[in-house]
Formats: sequence, C-alpha cells, structure tokens
Amino acid sequence: MADDEAPPPGPNPLLALTDKQREVLDLLLEHKTSKEISRLLGISPHTVDQRLMQARAKLGVASRGEVANVYRQLKAVWENSAYQFSYMAENAYLLDSLHGTERMGPETDQPPAVDSGGNPVLDFRVGSELFEGRWGTLARLGAIVALALFLVLLVLGGVSMFVSLSRLMGR
Repeated sequence: MADDEAPPPGPNPLLALTDKQREVLDLLLEHKTSKEISRLLGISPHTVDQRLMQARAKLGVASRGEVANVYRQLKAVWENSAYQFSYMAENAYLLDSLHGTERMGPETDQPPAVDSGGNPVLDFRVGSELFEGRWGTLARLGAIVALALFLVLLVLGGVSMFVSLSRLMGR
C-alpha cells in the first residue's frame, strides 16, 4: 500500500480499533517497548500487551511487528498526513503556488514550476544564497581559494613549528 494511493473501498479498518488501542499502537510506531508504553500511559505492561493482542486480532495479523506495519500503512491511507507538504520554505512564491494563487517568480517573471500532476515543485535551498544567483560561481570560487589559502597557512605554520622545535631539541 503506497502513501499516495486512494483509500480502498469499504469501511475504514481503523474504526474497528478503540482509542486506547490506537494510543498504544501510536507509541508502538515510535518503537517503544511494552514497559515504556505502560509507563507513559500509566497502565500495566500486561494491559499494553492485551490491547496489542486485541488490535492484532481486529487487523488480522499475527505478530507485533506486523501490527505496527499494517497500522502505519492504514494510517497513511485513511488519515491525512501532517507531513504531506512541508511548509519549511519561506519563499512566498512557492507558498502562494501551494495555495493556488498566481504570482510570478522573483527573478524570472515566470510562475513557479509544477510537476506533471499540477503540484508545485518544492525547491528547498541547502546552501547559502550567497553561492546562488548572478555571482554564485564567483562566490564559490572565492570560497575555494580562501579555504585553500587557509590550508596552506595551516601547513606552513605546522612546518614552522616543526623546524623551531627541531632547532630547540638539536641544541
């Protein structure tokens, strides 16, 4: 079951689970042990295991690992993910395109790029904006030269200390 598939026809299998069972399953998805879950929820480890056993029976799986996998997949299909779109970008043009408003791009006077499904292409910058744009190549070359000079000075300083120590030890 892929995350982008439409929910299958029929009733939602998650509705068969109680809130308490789902609470335990949510913590199980965080890789918590029965003991850790019991401490977090203020119940006994035996109660945690009972709720997991009942959830396994309702979802038709045999093991703890299978119930976690099936539950994760069902949540992805039947519930809207909070992480479907990451609004980390502070780019107003990108955010506007996500909300369907038209605005031209900042440098190109073109609308933001979209994929074949009409969804905006999310472009998150990893490096500094100094290394992009009109003077980006020059800035990158300058950074490389500065780093190379720093390394040369570091090596020369090491050699100079070695020579000085050799002279002191030689006397």
